Amino acid sequence: MRNPWSELPGQSPYVLDIDRASIEKYNTLHKDDEKIIVESIPEPFIGNPQSAKVVLLSLNPGHSEDDAKAHFDGDFRKAMMHNLRHEAQECPFYGLNPKFAWTAGGIWWRAHTRRLHDAGLPWECISQGLLVIEWFPYHSKTSGLPTKPVCPSQNYSFQLAREMLESKIVVGMRSKKFWLNAAPTVQNVPFLKNPQNPYISVGNMGTELFEKIVEALR
Repeated sequence: MRNPWSELPGQSPYVLDIDRASIEKYNTLHKDDEKIIVESIPEPFIGNPQSAKVVLLSLNPGHSEDDAKAHFDGDFRKAMMHNLRHEAQECPFYGLNPKFAWTAGGIWWRAHTRRLHDAGLPWECISQGLLVIEWFPYHSKTSGLPTKPVCPSQNYSFQLAREMLESKIVVGMRSKKFWLNAAPTVQNVPFLKNPQNPYISVGNMGTELFEKIVEALR
């Protein structure tokens, strides 16, 4: 399937043409905290599918008041756009790039993957081997998403997830019922014990799976 994200506009509103009608309709039907934030660059996935050893399935990117500053930063924007086009970069999982540790995404992802780093993995190593796929690509403060797809671009993420399920270590962070609609084989995927606090840790997934992930990323 062709990657639609190479056609994302270079300025706000950051909405694909194929998604525009769906997003406008969605925003008219939802309260403010659930509305799609079209001023933020979407993040349907983060990481390099080719080099990834471990894939995390999540729901949709959250929102921080600091996102506007990060998404306006030239280097961070460039990293985000390279990612959307599956273009090579030094730290494919850009949230773990030391240059972007100040961003809300960088702070969040470092906190939630810190146990991997504590296990002896350099951030650069984790960045090369980790991929996250979001069920829904656009940012919102809180989720009011239905379990059925909202917009056409989700099909690309679903296809990517199905491909990853064939050869990678896949772990669900949250929203299993959403992912089951996209890829029924997710039924066999382990999900974190506490999806409301989705840290990649022994306590949230068990020693055996955590050690398997560390070994794959090493």
